[in-house]
Amino acid sequence: MINIFEKFAPRWRNAVARYAKAVWTGSTTKHTDWIYDKQADTFSREYRHAMEKHYADKGMRVYRGTLDGYVNEWLNKQQALKDTLKQVATEKQDNLVKKALEELKDTKDAQKIIDKIYGAKLNEEVYKVFSFKDNFEAFSKQHGDESAFELGTGMNEGIIKQFSDRYFWKTQKDRKVRPTHEMLQGKCFLFADPPTTIDKYGNRHTGNPGTDYGCRCWAERAPEEEKPLRHYTVRESQRHKK
Repeated sequence: MINIFEKFAPRWRNAVARYAKAVWTGSTTKHTDWIYDKQADTFSREYRHAMEKHYADKGMRVYRGTLDGYVNEWLNKQQALKDTLKQVATEKQDNLVKKALEELKDTKDAQKIIDKIYGAKLNEEVYKVFSFKDNFEAFSKQHGDESAFELGTGMNEGIIKQFSDRYFWKTQKDRKVRPTHEMLQGKCFLFADPPTTIDKYGNRHTGNPGTDYGCRCWAERAPEEEKPLRHYTVRESQRHKK
């Protein structure tokens, strides 16, 4: 699962970033939308094929219809992501203009700079004043990564459920893994009875791997004889307690 994600996720992350740049620079067209949609479809099909092959090599033959629902739902979310990028870009640009105006109020030749900013805003060319790389690139790549992994974990869950009602919780084992999910690493759960996590702010989430916002964990098949934990809850405040 990790290798599949590392191989394919950058493709979608970069596709989202390219579309986001077009949004930021005000250069979106029907053609850029078509390219985005085409890349989403290609990415999802290649990802699904890789997942099927991964499990076929383990002797687990996957019924493709099981995955169609996950893929179609994901594609619909990528359509929504386009609108999200547009909305966020507009909000960011508006805030940048307001902030710049505040900072330049008492500066020498401030009026010329203010006129420049207002002119850029009126002509929808804010990108000439505020760069995409500094203000929007990281945001778009993060969303591309998250949506790519969401597709992988969704399909993975669909596959594992065909062969077992339980799974081992697996994390990426890196610095990005949230503390509560570190505490779930390697533990066995039922798909029908997922664990609950409570972070240090009191935020509660009940769900299988990949369902929490930005979660990059995934489920690994557990044998039927493995005893699952039931009604399980972990709290970040308990992390270092013995």
